Amino acid sequence: MPIRTPDPFRDPLHNKRPEVNRYLDLLKGSATSSLPALYGPALQPWAGRWRDLATQRMKQPPSKLVLEIGSHFGEVVLQMAHDFQDVSFLGMDITLKRVVKLAQKAEQDGLINLHSLLANARGIDLLFGKAELDGVLIFFPDPWAKKKRQTKHRLVDNDFLTYLAPKIRNDGFFWFKTDCEPYFHEVTAALTAQGWRSFQPLSGVASRTYISRFERLFRDQGLPIHESLWQPPLLLSDV
Repeated sequence: MPIRTPDPFRDPLHNKRPEVNRYLDLLKGSATSSLPALYGPALQPWAGRWRDLATQRMKQPPSKLVLEIGSHFGEVVLQMAHDFQDVSFLGMDITLKRVVKLAQKAEQDGLINLHSLLANARGIDLLFGKAELDGVLIFFPDPWAKKKRQTKHRLVDNDFLTYLAPKIRNDGFFWFKTDCEPYFHEVTAALTAQGWRSFQPLSGVASRTYISRFERLFRDQGLPIHESLWQPPLLLSDV
């Protein structure tokens, strides 16, 4: 049950039937339970205020705020949240089951520094304020490479990067991984053209090695992995 609407505050579940998807009631009940999951109208009060939400749950301000787009079942973001418990993490996905399962795992592991969001990343401009994020990672997004006409559905393109850049702090990071070499080169070209800065962090979240289930599968098949880390372009007002 993927969420296609780019409006993050629209209720994507209003016409869905719980007998069709058993995770529906769990997500709808998250508003009155301890499950760290948010969707639709429940996202709006925290737009541009995600550190406030983290502070409320962590009982202290987070040192940083990191977003994973396309968190799947959360293997990577869960490990990051374990490793950096002073950092607040947001896992975002468009699939109901994945969002609920990630929230359940965070709750079971006692990770008070992780929230799971049901939202389409194309609504990122509405969800986050200027320089609100310290890092964004996108690991192995669907490259839509099987048919040429499907490439138009790729998330990471010039328009998306334009929206993303001002949401990340100057010293923050954008971490991209894919098994699709043409897609990697397209993203790299777009980042370079927009003035993003390639870098290699010496400490923090992005300095660690995190391998997802997809990456293990690709490596087991002998397929190459393409990844890079970038900082957003410096605006004249930031120099």
